[in-house]
Amino acid sequence: MNKWVTLLLWGALLFVMASFFWVLSANANDQYNAGSGYASSIKDSSGKTVTGFTPSSVLPNYNATPPESGYYGGVTAGSTNLDTQGNQALATSEAGKAITDSILNNPKDPISMDAPFISAGSEAQANAEGVTDGSFDGCQAQQVSKTEYTTHICERDINVTRTCTRDATITGQYYPVNVQKSLRITAFSYNKESGRLRADFASPVTGTVLAASFDFVYAVSTGGYTQSTTISLLGTSVTVPKYGNGNYGLNATNYALTAGQTQSVYFVVNQSQHQDTFLNGMLNNLNSGKTTFVLNMTVMVQEQEWRGQSSWPAACALSQEGGAQLVSSTCSAGGGERQIVVDGVAHSVYSDCWQYTDTYRTQEADEGTCATYAANPACTLATQQCAYSLDGICLHQNVTYSCERKITGTGMVCGGEFFCTDGSCAQAVNGQSDSFQKAVSQLAAVAAAGKDVAELNDVNVSAFTGRGQSCRKAAVGFNNCCKASGWGSDVGLANCSSDEKALGQAKERLLTVDVGEYCSKKVLGVCLEKKRSYCVFDSKLAQIVQQQGRQWQLGIGFGSAESPNCSGINVAQLQALNFAIMDFKNFYADLENGSAIPDGDALAERIKEQVAAQMQQAGGGK
Repeated sequence: MNKWVTLLLWGALLFVMASFFWVLSANANDQYNAGSGYASSIKDSSGKTVTGFTPSSVLPNYNATPPESGYYGGVTAGSTNLDTQGNQALATSEAGKAITDSILNNPKDPISMDAPFISAGSEAQANAEGVTDGSFDGCQAQQVSKTEYTTHICERDINVTRTCTRDATITGQYYPVNVQKSLRITAFSYNKESGRLRADFASPVTGTVLAASFDFVYAVSTGGYTQSTTISLLGTSVTVPKYGNGNYGLNATNYALTAGQTQSVYFVVNQSQHQDTFLNGMLNNLNSGKTTFVLNMTVMVQEQEWRGQSSWPAACALSQEGGAQLVSSTCSAGGGERQIVVDGVAHSVYSDCWQYTDTYRTQEADEGTCATYAANPACTLATQQCAYSLDGICLHQNVTYSCERKITGTGMVCGGEFFCTDGSCAQAVNGQSDSFQKAVSQLAAVAAAGKDVAELNDVNVSAFTGRGQSCRKAAVGFNNCCKASGWGSDVGLANCSSDEKALGQAKERLLTVDVGEYCSKKVLGVCLEKKRSYCVFDSKLAQIVQQQGRQWQLGIGFGSAESPNCSGINVAQLQALNFAIMDFKNFYADLENGSAIPDGDALAERIKEQVAAQMQQAGGGK
């Protein structure tokens, strides 16, 4: 290569480097703006160019299967001696001979530091600070800013409450009570015995006599049948004088009666002569009603009284579901009296309330991966969509947050032109504060996919394969083994299995995709245990590509909660993904923690050192 051509190239390189760090004129600033705009316009075109490139339409004599393709037999195939074949081609082919001759016959040309184009660049470099440090007349410092809006999609559990009702039923039973009853006995069966009359009656009740008397009225007798008579009953006797009509008290207190038992009243005529005649006359008068006898009693009777009350079930069936917590209970049917008929008798029963509606929380809200955005006052909720439901009730949401961020930069205004002094104003102008991280994340995702594919030597290869795991979300007597955080402390998780704890830690590291929830144990229609299923991946990149690419872009789900499908993404699906619209922010922390990215000053210093080394090497070869 010609010596002066080499010198010209090195001088141009140094001049370009100096111009990049120290803007010398309005023309340089215009070039910077043009270059920045051009870079922004093509930043997303590289992927489209690759995916839409058809070699046969552009390259003359293109052959998709050249003979050289036989040198590659797959990553697990044996060696094809490609290095040996290459050395032979270098030694025997025309192109190989030309390369060898050029190396041997064209020695390095040293570059002189005294060359005009080199010295001009050095002077521009030495005096560039005078333009940007504010000492130049007519320059003023100015700050530029721009508000950047970013969208983020995250997942969260929502608060779920369900209601059930409890209705009161009327119940009751019989209770023994003492009741005073007044009895008037008029029906007697009269019979004549030896020397007396007997009147029988059946006791209508069972009880104890509190007071008793009888009414006795003689008939107007023309036969002389009215004589002094002694009447005995209820354990006591009373003598009624001749023509002694009236009411006579009995000393029969505490006399016991039994319902249906026969009680007898005895009449004895106090007349020694013609006693049979008097008895026959009295018997005829009592049977005919001319003489009347009436027994009056006040009896304490024990009866059965039915008493009603409102009865409530302890809780509705919803309370038996695993993890259900009672939130509130309100009256939904007002109180008052209601009627019920028992044994043909109507009874009224009163209650303050006849129905309660109970509200249970069956799932607590958990911000999940949305916690960062929910806590950021600069982020607002944009959209929310149900990710999956159980029994018609939404349990999990995909949420979109819009976050605002102000980007500022500093520069100098000189002669009406604005010059960026530290590079930050470029971000303020184009609004891309994370373009580097995003670009590296996309490259890392593609590289990770390639690594997965390279480890297989099969036609049906796939990348980012995960595995299905589940945890008990709510079970009687157990804590929630599906919670999103707190797995490092291990507090209250003694009943969770080691697999469930490992799953919890994977969720905290953002390595999972929530598939769904199902009832894993049901008894008599009541769900006693629920499980939640996840797809677990080995890296955040795999999780991002699987969820945002496979599920959200391609619409390919992860199976059902009972049977998760965590299969990998095949080559055709990878080619259909748009990595440019994926949100890699969950990966940024790993990227920054795992790589030392130098700042602009360090990069500039490194370039200067490399250029100086090259120039020194060139100078030494004069």
